[in-house]
Amino acid sequence: MSPAAVAMFNFQAFRPKPATPAIPVKQQQSDLFQSETITPAVFESSSLPPYSERKTMNLLKTSTCAVTGETLPRNQMIRFVISPDKKVVADLTGKLPGQFLWITANRATLKKAIWRNSFAGQARETVEIPDNLLETIENGLLKLSLQMVSLAKRSGDLTFGFSRADEALRSHSAGVYVVAQDSSENGREKLERLAIHQDLPVIDFWTSAELSAAIGEHNTNHLAIAKGAMAQNILELITKLNSVKSEA
Repeated sequence: MSPAAVAMFNFQAFRPKPATPAIPVKQQQSDLFQSETITPAVFESSSLPPYSERKTMNLLKTSTCAVTGETLPRNQMIRFVISPDKKVVADLTGKLPGQFLWITANRATLKKAIWRNSFAGQARETVEIPDNLLETIENGLLKLSLQMVSLAKRSGDLTFGFSRADEALRSHSAGVYVVAQDSSENGREKLERLAIHQDLPVIDFWTSAELSAAIGEHNTNHLAIAKGAMAQNILELITKLNSVKSEA
């Protein structure tokens, strides 16, 4: 190989490669009332930094409250859509199509939204607010939470019965303790004490009959939901429900 060829080979082999250009990212839209087809992503800047400087992104979705203007995680908010007949609908599962807005899951904020008719202001059209909107939200969250308890059994994340719930609590494998409203005081106090000692949430929104129907069993009073995503989902719904029910 000639000296010139060798020099050209060395140049090609060791020439530094050009840096990968930053990837542009679309900014989140500022409108609080959007179309369902728009799914904005939340980033701190309009472009990603070089690879070596990139940080792990927080995938927790946030939205801006149409009443307070505060940006919060969506698991602390309620999504509303306008139905084809121009009625306000609480979309508790976040799946309904159409224009929507987010409002903080707080009773005082929701009352203010109803009083101001923030829905019409954001939709820029006349809309009808059901008289029982708050009650519908409470009942809907309660129903969704109970459905989650049922799903926990199907996924193997649920143990029920006093002895098995007691074992789950003592082994520190439980993430949530659910007790029937009409369970005996003696059994409730024992398991409740264990849960509180571990700083576990205690949920008592349903009767024994309601819990039994949800999981397809009889005389169900004590349930333990294993630590993990299922327990977290139920806890988020119950926390939201408490916030909607509370006047504080």
